[in-house]
Amino acid sequence: MKKTLVAAAACAAASMACAQSSVTLFGVLDAGIAYTTGSGPISSSKWQMTNSSNTFSRLGFRGTEDLGGGFAASFWLEAGLQNDSGIGYLTNTNNQASGSTGSGGLTWSRRSTVSLSGPFGEVRLGRDYTPTFWNTALFDPFGTGGGIGSNQIYFSGLGGLSSPTGTRASNSVGYFLPPNLGGFYGQVMVATGENDSMAVLPGPVPVSIQDDGNYAGVRVGYLNGPFNVAIATGKTQYATGDLRVTNLGAYYTFEALMSLKLMAEYYDESQGTVDGKGALVGFSLPIGPGEIKFSYARYERELASNLPKPTSSKVALGYVHNLSKRSAAYLTVARISNSDGASASLGGVLTSPNSASTGTEFGFRHAF
Repeated sequence: MKKTLVAAAACAAASMACAQSSVTLFGVLDAGIAYTTGSGPISSSKWQMTNSSNTFSRLGFRGTEDLGGGFAASFWLEAGLQNDSGIGYLTNTNNQASGSTGSGGLTWSRRSTVSLSGPFGEVRLGRDYTPTFWNTALFDPFGTGGGIGSNQIYFSGLGGLSSPTGTRASNSVGYFLPPNLGGFYGQVMVATGENDSMAVLPGPVPVSIQDDGNYAGVRVGYLNGPFNVAIATGKTQYATGDLRVTNLGAYYTFEALMSLKLMAEYYDESQGTVDGKGALVGFSLPIGPGEIKFSYARYERELASNLPKPTSSKVALGYVHNLSKRSAAYLTVARISNSDGASASLGGVLTSPNSASTGTEFGFRHAF
């Protein structure tokens, strides 16, 4: 159960303000055991304790103050945790490779925003999720958890996990439409890399990187009962080649078929001369206190028009058993197949090009 913390001293000093304000502590701890293996002449296998396989582990604080007239001021601080080892997750300060920080200490890398909301919608400032991330998270049965069933497009794509703006952007200003638009929703974000106007790439011919790390993106969607569809697009500027990402996702819940939810996503991206395309289909099916999950994803990268296109495909099947509203146990099996030179694998093991990688994991998740 989420705890609401009220500062007694503040209440004594201003009881009216306390009645209109709240601060909430929340979090998730998720740990599992995984066995993954590659195949082919160059391959390996590994047993490991994992974290965040079902839901990313986190610790957060959020709060809201009622300003009256339908307006509110809010903050959100959320840190990623690797509870198998007790360390935090890395973050990025400027939406560029030069701004990546090493993991170890606790950082508010997942979200760090202050916002103002009202009848006009909401404006957020700080580090926040990019519009192009949300379709990957919401239209995949496994979401973007770190387990072996997680979204193959997100983990392999140019604009996915490894990109500084594939999930979140620092130094951002975001706007969200109000929730009373008949099912329509939307988000706009701009973020800056904060480079000096004289910043250049070293080399015999100076190349300006003033705009590197600048991000702009938009997402619009429509939610009506069992149906949800959204499209998003975004661009991050780099002197070596802008990163462009566009994706489209949808789901439909069949209430007459045990609340079966069918999901699909299409993904198109490019950076410089490299293109990538991906697609995913899947479903989630509630069964008593649990849920069955299935997904099939395919990702193809085009290096040049006259070269083979490295392609990886993943099939994943999982079951989550809810022990309570806050706790769950889970089991997932997955397999990646590679062709045309691809060598994607599960759990960080080695697999030879054009070979497969398989894995099994089970774990436990607790939310508070």
